[in-house]
Amino acid sequence: MISIAAGLAILWAVYVLGLKNFDYASEEKRLKRKQQIKQEGLSTSFYFLPAKRLLFWEILSGGLFIFYWAYKLWQAVLHGYKNTSGKSLRFGPLVRSIFVGISIYQLTGIINRTCVYMRKIPAFPPWLWGTALWGGAVAAMLPMIPGGWRVLGAVFCLTTPYVLQTHINTLPKELPPTRIKIMEIIVLLISWCVWAATVWAYGKYVLGK
Repeated sequence: MISIAAGLAILWAVYVLGLKNFDYASEEKRLKRKQQIKQEGLSTSFYFLPAKRLLFWEILSGGLFIFYWAYKLWQAVLHGYKNTSGKSLRFGPLVRSIFVGISIYQLTGIINRTCVYMRKIPAFPPWLWGTALWGGAVAAMLPMIPGGWRVLGAVFCLTTPYVLQTHINTLPKELPPTRIKIMEIIVLLISWCVWAATVWAYGKYVLGK
């Protein structure tokens, strides 16, 4: 538990200290950054739901809800993606959600650039949240890693979508209505079935030998 607390404290400290570097004081610097953002690309469309509900679904689904979240978010982002460089994003939301451990880096970059453009506080750099997502997931699933570190890995993995969604929800002046959708419940039920099948297969074909 000490290692878990230490890891969370480090992440919190980096987050708080990072906010001090968030500077809009120079108008010239801000306009230059806006032009750069337009060149790199941002999105006018995002998937909205309460961040706490997202975290709750993640926990209840054993982390599998992340794939649905990534699909819906990429579906919205690709619909509203704009840039002045003329470059289009390859692959659709399904492929990007399946390989969310890779696409999370680009997704975080788009979210951050949109936040800066809208004069909102961005999340940490993509390398941090991308690594936290897939690195935490890998650490949580490796049985040879001590239990405390596995729990810490799960915390990092589940925290990443939560933090990103928190920043996304600051973009509109008022958060759109976000009632619980039937599909969210269906994804939750599918997740339970997947985990039940995984446990059964592990017990039968691995422990049974």
